Amino acid sequence: MKKVSFLFFLIMFVIGTDTFLISPLLPTLREVYKVSPELSGFMVSAYALGYAIFAFIAGPLSDRFDRKNVMVIGLISFAVSTFLCGLAPTFTTMLVFRFLAGICASFVAPQVWASIPVLVEPKNIVKSMGYATAGLSFSQMLGIPIGSYLAALTWYTPFIAISACTILLTIGVQMGLPSLPTKINYSLNKSSILQTYLHIFKTPKAILYIFAYLIF
Repeated sequence: MKKVSFLFFLIMFVIGTDTFLISPLLPTLREVYKVSPELSGFMVSAYALGYAIFAFIAGPLSDRFDRKNVMVIGLISFAVSTFLCGLAPTFTTMLVFRFLAGICASFVAPQVWASIPVLVEPKNIVKSMGYATAGLSFSQMLGIPIGSYLAALTWYTPFIAISACTILLTIGVQMGLPSLPTKINYSLNKSSILQTYLHIFKTPKAILYIFAYLIF
């Protein structure tokens, strides 16, 4: 339980840190790419947009494969796209790479929440989820300081550092987690992703959750 919780804590910490580390870099990146303050904000939004859009696809799609494999592929892709952010020669390419990083993160995070009930004893599920949530919370507190500290070297150092940490974390996931095949038999139920969501949204509880999310 401790090993699994620690790995998931680190995954959420790295993903969250990548989300927030670009904020202290905006003044420097404005100078590098010669863009206005208004346009520079899109470097933050591009990541969030990629995550938000593809999170709707990542869940049902990953249900069709081994969750560990999806997590590993997502982490590798996340490391590559984040590394490319550090090499982005233009503002447009930076937006593209940030968008791709958000997409990759959207395939990793759902695997964390879906894997905890499978790997952890029922009595420890809430505690393990708390560790994963703590990783995200710590990233919100430390993401900006980490980004500022590393940016003192060069503007691209934070991206290279996050990419390197993600590769090490991927090795830890590959070695530390067992195979996590899903129990859904899609050979018998070949429903599309759209049909999956239509079925979910028919339930009153789902509508209530969506309403609460929009309000709060």
